[in-house]
Amino acid sequence: MKLSSNKKGLTLVILSVVLIAVIALSGTIAYFTDFDEVTNTFVMGNVKIDLDEPNWNEEDGLNLLPGNVRTKDPTVTASEGQSYMRIRMEIVDGGGNLITDTDRIDLILATLFYDKAYGTTPSNIDESRKYSVSDLNALVAANKIHTEYNKDAFVFAGIETGKPSARYYNYIANGGIFDAAAPADVAVLFSNVVIPKDWNNQEIFDLNGDLYDTTSNGGLEVTVPGTGYKIVLKAEAIQSSDMADADEAFAALNEATGVTIDANGN
Repeated sequence: MKLSSNKKGLTLVILSVVLIAVIALSGTIAYFTDFDEVTNTFVMGNVKIDLDEPNWNEEDGLNLLPGNVRTKDPTVTASEGQSYMRIRMEIVDGGGNLITDTDRIDLILATLFYDKAYGTTPSNIDESRKYSVSDLNALVAANKIHTEYNKDAFVFAGIETGKPSARYYNYIANGGIFDAAAPADVAVLFSNVVIPKDWNNQEIFDLNGDLYDTTSNGGLEVTVPGTGYKIVLKAEAIQSSDMADADEAFAALNEATGVTIDANGN
């Protein structure tokens, strides 16, 4: 199928500590800045954690195109005590509704990577380079990057039951104990958003949630623009000293937050 060549720019926005990534595909998107001081964490017991994104610049989120690479590094720091920690990721549309289309969710997750050389020079993902899907697959095969999330520090724990876009990642490094003792534990869920340079219009439109038709000349035409999507990240922690193990700790967090988790979800 011939695809039209009009690939619209993306706007990617991270709202500081709340870590809401907004991706919209349209000509001109206003930059949102009104939640900079909101902290999106939940803790139980005598512990404290911080959720931040130290290397994000507002300008980096404007008018992204296929081939663009951005450093996006949601980072949790242990500030007080020892805990079991996890990150909840929600993928929602521009109206704040959980996305239910699993193909679209997979496409969104396919833009997230963790660079195993994050924080060092040179990095394995170079912001000045445009990557194809095969380029990224080669870096994964060489064990230089991880798809979706940092698999050295986290494990995917499943989805909230019945909600494929509400996803949980449990901290597993250092025996699973997230410790504020010097040097304090720091965990980065992912480090980069990469839009492959060879993604076509259909993939870009699907990413944004557009509805479209095939034109008479075989191209694609958007009939109903989508609202983009947001990635909302929330760090959760529970004091480890009163827990027998991680399973008990995360079960207590599930009860406290009112969720059940399907470990077989993806």
